[in-house]
Amino acid sequence: MVLMLKLITQILLPFSTFLMAHADSIRVGVSKDDECAVVETVSPFDIEVFISAPWYIHKQAVRPDSPLEWNYCTQAIYNQRNRSSFPWGYTIDVNNYAEDLDGNVFGGPLCATVDRGEEEDSSKLAVAPCFIPKLLTGPYWVVYYDESKGYALISGGQPNRNTGDGCTGKSRTGNNSGLWIFLRTTERDDEKIAEVKQLAIDAGFDTSILNDVIHKDCSYDQ
Repeated sequence: MVLMLKLITQILLPFSTFLMAHADSIRVGVSKDDECAVVETVSPFDIEVFISAPWYIHKQAVRPDSPLEWNYCTQAIYNQRNRSSFPWGYTIDVNNYAEDLDGNVFGGPLCATVDRGEEEDSSKLAVAPCFIPKLLTGPYWVVYYDESKGYALISGGQPNRNTGDGCTGKSRTGNNSGLWIFLRTTERDDEKIAEVKQLAIDAGFDTSILNDVIHKDCSYDQ
């Protein structure tokens, strides 16, 4: 019985945290604050190259689906689908992975596609659990990306709250929030991280929300 309850919890947790994170957009949509610069994303964008190898998150903001306690061994793996999923038409499989200090594993499968109303080669992606309609996806925008340097800056959509140090998502539930610094390697490279962080500052983001992710003794290495 205990094992069954644990299994049910692991299945339902990603869905419940997703709904928390997007509750505001489901109800009223997203409004842009005039004090926040409009986020420009990578163009042109080659999704096949971007998803060709795993990404390792080295800094990220706290969200309902990524609490500070899970800032260990965070990894994202993407795979292009041979055909769109039925019935919602997702084109990319996503596997998010994270651990806590004790080595407990969190995350799991998600699905992605180009965001609503965008061109096929857009770097504005949309992500959700695979059984969720596209209408309820969350924004996942590639703001900067350099494959030769092995880094990327990802935003959870258009920030809409100016803190005085830049902009973040306004909603405490996580809607249109989220900021990530990706590297292609698990090894921490402070010079690259600082470069991406400065790019985020120049784009108008409040980078004080970013916290370090530790990659040490990770289960994905086994």
